[in-house]
Amino acid sequence: MRFLTRTLLVALAPLVLIACGGPPTDLLKDVSTTLSGSALARKCAPEEYAAADRMFKKAQKQIEDGDNDGAEVSLKAAKQLALKAQQKAEARRAECEAPKVDPDTDLSDLTDKSGPGLDATDGDSGGMKTVYFDYNAFDLTPQAKDTMARNATWMRNNPSAQVVIEGHCDNRGSTEYNLALGEKRGQIVRKYFTGLGVDPGRLSVVSYGEEQPTAFGETEADHARNRRAEFRVR
Repeated sequence: MRFLTRTLLVALAPLVLIACGGPPTDLLKDVSTTLSGSALARKCAPEEYAAADRMFKKAQKQIEDGDNDGAEVSLKAAKQLALKAQQKAEARRAECEAPKVDPDTDLSDLTDKSGPGLDATDGDSGGMKTVYFDYNAFDLTPQAKDTMARNATWMRNNPSAQVVIEGHCDNRGSTEYNLALGEKRGQIVRKYFTGLGVDPGRLSVVSYGEEQPTAFGETEADHARNRRAEFRVR
């Protein structure tokens, strides 16, 4: 009887090994390759990438502990998280890789760029003309400076007017980033006004970021119309 029992155990051992399976080495290698090739995700979607990396390390620990089935589940989850991180990073690429607005920048040292070529009458408010900006920029274009000269003339001709400068952005970038960029746009306009002889006490600045677009499409022309500083006369 004992001989028969031992014989059955020996015969069943390969089946048990097959049922349990070995370490999911192919999947481990696949996820490792995905993570190592996700430089953009590490930079532009760090939280999502970190979640994938944590799950991958959990799977490695499970393999060390002999929990191959659990490791396979964790590796599949890590793969999904890594792919999600890549998708997020691609969606954020423009914001992530664009030059950042340096809060310590001396606004008097900015360099001109070509303007978007919008009609100078667009966005008229109380006699003041809207100023437009290039993508991810807060310096004044030559066209914007011409508009500002006319606005300064209007201010001198209306000495009792108090003006709120509103900074706006297109919808590319995070809410916090666009609020900061809108503030920079408003401040450079205010600084340029004072250089043209306008009393700074008549000027205040508010940033709306991307929250108040004038164009609601996703074309470059729509984005260009939303990158602006408007004027509200009180």
